[in-house]
Amino acid sequence: MAYPETIDLQPQQALSGRTRTVIARRLADIVCLPSSRIGPQERWIVGDLLHEILKYSDTTLRRRVAVRLAEIADAPSGLVRSLAIDTFEVAEPLLQNSETLTDFDLLEIIKAGNLEHRIAIAKRDRVSEVVTATLVSGGEYNVLTTLLKNHGAHLAPPTIDHLVAAASEEAAYVPLLLKRPELRPRAAMRLFWSARHAERLQILERFGVDRTLMIEAVDDVFAMAARETDPDPLVVRALVFVDRRQRDREAMARSPYGTLENVFDKMAREGATPELLDAASQIASISRPLLARMFDDPGGEALSVLVKATGADRVYLSQLWRALGRSETLPSFNEAMIVHDSLSVERAQTILRYWDWANLGKGMRRG
Repeated sequence: MAYPETIDLQPQQALSGRTRTVIARRLADIVCLPSSRIGPQERWIVGDLLHEILKYSDTTLRRRVAVRLAEIADAPSGLVRSLAIDTFEVAEPLLQNSETLTDFDLLEIIKAGNLEHRIAIAKRDRVSEVVTATLVSGGEYNVLTTLLKNHGAHLAPPTIDHLVAAASEEAAYVPLLLKRPELRPRAAMRLFWSARHAERLQILERFGVDRTLMIEAVDDVFAMAARETDPDPLVVRALVFVDRRQRDREAMARSPYGTLENVFDKMAREGATPELLDAASQIASISRPLLARMFDDPGGEALSVLVKATGADRVYLSQLWRALGRSETLPSFNEAMIVHDSLSVERAQTILRYWDWANLGKGMRRG
């Protein structure tokens, strides 16, 4: 039989005849032999020949071969890669199960494939941090939700940050993120601002820890820092986070209002004016942007944290509610009271300090 110099077909154009189907099956049988029966060089050569035949074969035959190759760990990589980037009907078994596909292969398929390809990759038993980062960067809702539900997918901290930012626009990501083991305090405290009430309670419960160990560990450092004429700003910043006292006594002595409660009383009568917000910020030892974020938030959970952390009675939560012109018959007021009553002072202080320390009180909008 003479070797043809040209093939007058376009890839994947012709139907697979019986002879072509038979030879494809026989070559697939060889490719799928165990390593004890075939060497790698021979497997690759047969794989190249099979690849050439499949380029000119119909979908049914290509999928049949893809199903077989999906179970072979050392299948010819070039052949597997070409089938995995094929139409989804052909690619599906390989995208879901093939161990031959490398991260590089998956990244190429993410780029060249369609939504179905990316969802299938997001479902794989193991998805590396590099691959998940690329999938998340596309911002496709079905891909992201599939990935977040897959605990075989590994999410790097920057990827979690990306998802937390996306949650400010898509609330459905919040409960899925809360189930991720990679979620850390900094990301969770940012996520708070995008969460609904039940989810906020979870965040406060899970990440609102007390600071007993920290306080005990650095107790003597407060006196050391106080004796320094030029204290280290990083040390001061850390000590402010650990300090047992939330209110600034010096600020109270300077303020014309004296106590935080007096500020809240005046807010209830006159509203949250810039002057009163400044006074509350100084006495409560938190940044002005964070305080503004708490007052702007449509829920009442953040205000509850403020009232509890500063040791004010729960009646002052009602004062702040009135200062914002909100009705106490709103469900959000009852939700705020639930948060106030469920938090200890120590845990509330940790949350408030962490928001401030990590500059997490601004730039987020609740979904």
